[in-house]
Amino acid sequence: MRITACTDIGCRHSINEDTYLAGRLSDGTGWIVMCDGMGGVASGREAGHFVAGYLSAAVQEAYFRRDPDRPVEEFMVEQVKNCNRELFKISVDATNTITMGTTVVFVIIRNGVAKIVHAGDSRAYYIGKKTISRVTVDHSMVQEMVDSGRLTEEEAKTHPHKNIITSAIGVDPNPRVDVDTLRLKAGECILVCSDGLSNTISDEELFEIMKNSDFYEAAELMVRLAVKRKVMDNVTAVILEE
Repeated sequence: MRITACTDIGCRHSINEDTYLAGRLSDGTGWIVMCDGMGGVASGREAGHFVAGYLSAAVQEAYFRRDPDRPVEEFMVEQVKNCNRELFKISVDATNTITMGTTVVFVIIRNGVAKIVHAGDSRAYYIGKKTISRVTVDHSMVQEMVDSGRLTEEEAKTHPHKNIITSAIGVDPNPRVDVDTLRLKAGECILVCSDGLSNTISDEELFEIMKNSDFYEAAELMVRLAVKRKVMDNVTAVILEE
C-alpha cells in the first residue's frame, strides 16, 4: 500500500481551507480523511482541521477497540455523526447563525476493500489499469438537477450554481451521509479530491496523469495542472494504491 498527496491554495484565496490526513495502521489498514472547508477566512479551515483531526484520531485510537463483528462502515458513519454533532455546536454562534462547515470524504481500506463515507461535493474516484470512474455522488444542487433530468452532465460542468452543496458537516444536525464500497486489486488506486481538482481537470486527464507518471509524483502533477489552469479554489488530491 502506497499513499501520495498534494494540496495548493489555488489562484484566488489567501488561505487554504482544504485539509487532508492519511496513513496506515499496524495491521495494514489504510485510511484517508479529506475536507474542503466552508465559511470564509479562517472558519472553513478550522472546520476542516477539526473534522480531519477528529476522524483521524478515531481511526488511530478507536478502530481497534470497535466490535470486530460490527461492519466497518457503521463505525465510520457513527464517527462522522459524532464529529458533526461536535462541530455543529461550535459552528452555531450566539445569534444562531451557522458560521462554518466542511465537506468530508472518509476512507478506510483493509484487504482490498475500501469503505467510503462522504458528505458534500468532494469526491472519491477508482483508478484501475485501464479506466477511471467516480465512486461518490456529489451532494449538490446541480447533481440533483442532473439526477432529475433537468440538466445534462455537460451542462452541469458550467452551471452557475455548481458550487452549492446540499450536505456538509457542521451545518445541519442531521446531514446526509452516504456510504460506498470499492474493491481494489493490487496496483489499483483510490483518488480522493476536492472540487477544485474535479472542476478543473477532466476524469480522462486525471487517468492519463496517473497512467503516465511515477506514483509519488501523480498527486502533485494533478494539482500543478489545476494551478496552471488558474484554478480559483483550493485544490487537493490524495491517492492510495493497494
